[in-house]
Amino acid sequence: KENLCLYGNPDQSWEVNLPAEEVPPELPEPALGINFARDGMNRKDWLSLVAVHSDSWLLSVAFYHGARFNRNE
Repeated sequence: KENLCLYGNPDQSWEVNLPAEEVPPELPEPALGINFARDGMNRKDWLSLVAVHSDSWLLSVAFYHGARFNRNE
């Protein structure tokens, strides 16, 4: 199996895809392998795990962009 990642797109849609070859080092990377735990968990618990990873990644991206603002923006 491949390591899959859940990505949030600018148009507010989600995409499950292979990890990017190279991510700029300053950007937070999504959690790898969301599909590996799926087979050993019930559906509700797995979806909760995916939601936690998604929320964590979105917060990381939001703080990354927020830290780059200055007080004039």
